[in-house]
Amino acid sequence: MHRRILLLGCLAAAAAASAAQGQPAPVVTLFGDSIVAGYGLAPADGLARQLELALAALGVSAVVRNAGVPGDPSPGGLARLNASVRRDTAVCVVEFGGNDRRLGLPQAMTHDSLDGIVRQLVARGVSVIVAENGGLGRMQRDIAEANGAIFYPNLFAGVGPGLRQPDGVHPNAAGERIIAQALAPVVAEALRARR
Repeated sequence: MHRRILLLGCLAAAAAASAAQGQPAPVVTLFGDSIVAGYGLAPADGLARQLELALAALGVSAVVRNAGVPGDPSPGGLARLNASVRRDTAVCVVEFGGNDRRLGLPQAMTHDSLDGIVRQLVARGVSVIVAENGGLGRMQRDIAEANGAIFYPNLFAGVGPGLRQPDGVHPNAAGERIIAQALAPVVAEALRARR
């Protein structure tokens, strides 16, 4: 009797493992401006593909989707949120701020837009990572903490002048790899926490 129960248990575990293997890889969406869009780079060199590779190197299978729009400030992101971040997204990296400062938007507008983005994603059950950009670290940290999201400080850490394109702003292919490799463990942990 015990052998039969043990055998049934083993068969059930094997079936569960097989079913798990058949599940599609979770989706990570990069939602932001030109930085996550891979401005000036071939798709293979952009952040989405580089993050996918960095996650794979950590043993994490995921589909990383590019939802970046060059030049987009946070109010634009809020307006296109539902169209850009699809319902199958498990983890969303939210990266806005640089264009808000470039355009001189009031900080209150930036705050409300970022807060609206994060709040809506969390309400949808998405795990959110707020990436610091545009010198708005304190605001972005406060928004993340208020909504139970993850704050990721200094998206550009380690990406000096030699790792940027001629405009001095956008990362080159090597710079995107550095960002991806630093971001990958945080994204991987967010994915594991959902299991």
